[in-house]
Amino acid sequence: MRKNLSILFVASAVLASPAAAQEDASAFLEAVDQAMGASQLNSIQISGSGWNAFVGQSYAADDDWPRAELQSYSLTIDYPSRSAREEVVLVQGDYEPEGGGQQPIVGERRSLNLVSGDHAWTLNAEGEPQAQPQAAEVRQFMIWTSPHGFIKAAQAADDTRVVARHMAAEGRTLNVVGFTTMDKYYVTGEFNDEHVLERIVTAIPNPVMGDMQVEIRYSDYRDLGNGIMFPFRYHAHQGDHPLLPVSTGRNWRDYRVSEAVPNVEDAALSVPDAVEGAEPNPVNVASTEVADGVWRIAGGSHHSIAVEFSDFIAVIEAPQNEARSEAVIAEAKRLMPGKPIRYLVNTHHHFDHLGGIRTYAAEGATIVTHDRNRYLYETVILAPQSRTLSPDRLSRFPFATTGPGPRMIETFTERHAISDGERSLLTFLLQNQDHNENMSVVYLPEPRILINADMFSGPANPDNIDPDSIPLYRNIQRLGLDIDMHVPIHGQPESHEEFERVIGPEAMQQTAAAGGG
Repeated sequence: MRKNLSILFVASAVLASPAAAQEDASAFLEAVDQAMGASQLNSIQISGSGWNAFVGQSYAADDDWPRAELQSYSLTIDYPSRSAREEVVLVQGDYEPEGGGQQPIVGERRSLNLVSGDHAWTLNAEGEPQAQPQAAEVRQFMIWTSPHGFIKAAQAADDTRVVARHMAAEGRTLNVVGFTTMDKYYVTGEFNDEHVLERIVTAIPNPVMGDMQVEIRYSDYRDLGNGIMFPFRYHAHQGDHPLLPVSTGRNWRDYRVSEAVPNVEDAALSVPDAVEGAEPNPVNVASTEVADGVWRIAGGSHHSIAVEFSDFIAVIEAPQNEARSEAVIAEAKRLMPGKPIRYLVNTHHHFDHLGGIRTYAAEGATIVTHDRNRYLYETVILAPQSRTLSPDRLSRFPFATTGPGPRMIETFTERHAISDGERSLLTFLLQNQDHNENMSVVYLPEPRILINADMFSGPANPDNIDPDSIPLYRNIQRLGLDIDMHVPIHGQPESHEEFERVIGPEAMQQTAAAGGG
């Protein structure tokens, strides 16, 4: 009988522990509320300046994200209505324009991000609302990563827990609060011994990184009155990964608040009629045969090129996301029935050109890329890892670790060739350009077509020459390529004759100015 009572006591303790933990969390959050004044804050408006980085646009695969000056930043949050208005103004400033992100920034680059509940939008140049339904979920979630938003969400969650964590490197113990919000996102927050939030660690969905880690650090708290404490220093990371050799992490944004106003009036946003009920745009494909067996599969801001061989298909570029790549794969198979997609040629590692790479791996294609991308692709992007926020085809249908499976990666250093004995597809590394250390172009000798990403987008415009087209021109001369047509991943195809007419004089003028001609 004593044994049975012991078992009953242990079972009761186990069953009661979640509720006890919830009670502990509730008591802790009450102390936090007393320290930070979350219950006294319904809305907040801040402004500041600092720097902003372009996520997924590094020059080298293992670099930090490239930065630009955040000339001004403003954010207004209304917690009861779950709405926020964020305005970002970037200038190039003193930061070197290396990597992607449409650098260098000429003048100012403004962006406006609006969200109210399940609706997101921006305003065009005429002030008209433009729906952005695909951005609504993450924008709303980021409201709950603000200091007081975190506390409010933690108090509302039904799975909130608090644990003590000793930080040996700092010689102190923090209390870490964790919970799920919006039925999807798990968030943790680290509180010091004064019950003040110092850091948030969470994740957002990303087609390249999966559950991409987001880290936000808050410091320099100041009293705004009525018991409300607010941080005047914000520093955040996106895309950190324990297997990536980036010692400083992947820094995303840093700013100092110059002004913070609590409980501003009329902070709640009303959803415009044009935004109400808007659905994400469907993925469209529009195919054009630019040469015999060479198809440009367009339909968005980024395109892919499908090339037919005797018994297989090769696709150049898998941009944006899985939905885009699935549409391109289906179109390629429709255009060239009965042939598998054996190769996916990737021009460089920028995220907007990499978002569908896992889809092609799941298809069984071999990924062709520069050797400096191998570690990132094999260890992080194509490796099994958490993708709970937005599962993709490869995570749902993984290959067995023991095989058999596809030869997922095939790399090169200067040149790579795919051939069936009749048609060849050549990939070359570009030299002496600032966009991406591993930038490559694809050349089809038979129709004399050159395919590039981000270096030149047709049509050629003498009044607006892309700086990246100059090193492309020089590399074409270095490689001795005989070209009839450019088929870019962005923009429209253009004849090489027109490319030479517009880009050639500027390239020669820059060479002469540098003392090379």
